[in-house]
Amino acid sequence: MPNQSNYQPDTQTEAISLRQQGSPAQAGEDQPTLYSLGGRSGIRPQIRPYDFKRPERISQDQLRSLKSLHESFARNYGGQLTGMSRMIVDIEIEAAEQISYAEYIGGLGNPTCFATVLAPELGGRLVLEMSREVYYPLIERLLGGDVHGSIVPERALTSIETRLARSVLHRAMQPLHEAWSGLRSVKFALESVESNPQIAQIVSPNEVVLALTFRVGLAGGGGRLSLCLPYALVETLVEDLGSRSWSASGVGHSHTALPAVRDRLTQAAVQVSAVLADTTITLSELRSMQAGDVVLTGVPTSAPATVCVEGRPKFTAQQGQHGGHRAVQIINPHSASS
Repeated sequence: MPNQSNYQPDTQTEAISLRQQGSPAQAGEDQPTLYSLGGRSGIRPQIRPYDFKRPERISQDQLRSLKSLHESFARNYGGQLTGMSRMIVDIEIEAAEQISYAEYIGGLGNPTCFATVLAPELGGRLVLEMSREVYYPLIERLLGGDVHGSIVPERALTSIETRLARSVLHRAMQPLHEAWSGLRSVKFALESVESNPQIAQIVSPNEVVLALTFRVGLAGGGGRLSLCLPYALVETLVEDLGSRSWSASGVGHSHTALPAVRDRLTQAAVQVSAVLADTTITLSELRSMQAGDVVLTGVPTSAPATVCVEGRPKFTAQQGQHGGHRAVQIINPHSASS
């Protein structure tokens, strides 16, 4: 053993925190005694607890990126439920944390609406859970009832209610796909719906999962929605979460979102009309008009017609017939079209 009187401390070594149990000098102290190997007594290093049984596998920045990633999911899914139930459904993300799967299951109610979702591109399953304070009012609304003052029963879903719950949760698949499209194209598919969260074990109880919690606001109340992502499911995407910017500007994924927006727009239905002629008549002439009357416009049939899209002039066209029906043939873009 080296002679301790000749020991010279390394000034570059970080400080170590030691706690001496039962020491009279520490009686009544909340903070542990700090010993600095460098001999710099004025420096107090920052100390925080660390659980070696549950190591942190994802940084706080990556958690914030994951939270930002699902903000669009919350908005779009809220819009889906609003259209489905014909009442305002507001969904906002509240928190994103990494915990064990056992802790996640332990924090859920029983009974609840617990669904497993397949993600083939990620090679596993995730969990989408909706509290009974949310799905029972939604089911009540779908069956024609009034959500104001409705009773939330503490029982498992019946077979009919399970079918309706599947319909409600199925509406979340497309918003999930759209939210993840900037990171990876994933086709989420609803697998099963249970009332007891202990039945479906997608991973081992000690496995680390990423739990996202959403607040759901309904007419007359609200509740909670949660999403559970096993770490093994997103392990290959963790670096992408750290390198991409998921802020409101959307710079990090605009190049991948643009084709999806273009495809949606090309399939949108628009109203097209052809204006053959314009004329004016008096109000008395309009009131005296009957079926079979002819309105003279003074415009020859050879004059070009104006084709309007959603009420805005876009093209000039020639009148004619096609297949025995009146038709117009596009000639040129309208000079006043934008």
